[in-house]
Amino acid sequence: MAKTIALIGAGRVGQTLGRALRRRGYRIGAVVTRRLSTARAAVRFIGGGQARAGVDATVGDAHIVLITTPDRQVAAAARALGRLKMSWRGRVALQASGALSSRELAPLKKHGAAVGSLHPLYPFPRPLRIFPRGVVFGVEGDRRARRQALALVRALGGQAMEIRSTEKALYHAAAALVAGHLLTLADLGTRALVRAGVRKARARRALVPLAQATLACYARWGGRAWTGPLERGDVDTVRRHLAGLRRLPPQYLETYQTLARAALSLYRARSSKGTKRLRRLLER
Repeated sequence: MAKTIALIGAGRVGQTLGRALRRRGYRIGAVVTRRLSTARAAVRFIGGGQARAGVDATVGDAHIVLITTPDRQVAAAARALGRLKMSWRGRVALQASGALSSRELAPLKKHGAAVGSLHPLYPFPRPLRIFPRGVVFGVEGDRRARRQALALVRALGGQAMEIRSTEKALYHAAAALVAGHLLTLADLGTRALVRAGVRKARARRALVPLAQATLACYARWGGRAWTGPLERGDVDTVRRHLAGLRRLPPQYLETYQTLARAALSLYRARSSKGTKRLRRLLER
């Protein structure tokens, strides 16, 4: 018999996971949002479920409760669920926050639920109709919750990455550095090319393959894939970069300098003459 999943919160992540899990044989039960209209829209997107405005007894039909609310609402959702007149023994509660741990679900653990986290390392600019295979999920929690989370990851064709509950914030910061700030870097680069006379669409088409190739090299060689004027110790070229960036709004120069200093710390010998010259230049 297919397990039933209740969704608490049904935004971009909740709708995506709900739709993908339904297509992989899970039954969707209660779909809970603050307003009935948004819950109904989520049910239509998912292709199943019972729309609910606020938690109620229908959550009790589910074997698995998946909380996909914004982070600031996870603890409140757990408290609301803990007040329901239902038994939590034998049930699993998972939350999809990247930065918060299963400790946020303490009210449900107290009532006998197994609790954990199931966070997809993937961008969700909008709900996805087709969930890609191979997505990595950060998983933590107690043993039974982790076992259930691993089963969901397998059903979704993903890869599980177990992490320490005490380090969820660091785990999520790592993801934000790559996902959020990679987008920021690409957009800053695009805008700089526009200032250099390139049309915006053409600038994106030029930089995206460069970023993809760089990431492919990193996947293969790690830090040894580092190239460019900093790697070569080319002080004159870096000086020209800084001069050009000073003509743009300050965030361009600040970003370049901060990342360049980080790169020198990671990849160049701190005591070398070339590194010292580059550091002095970047501090000006």
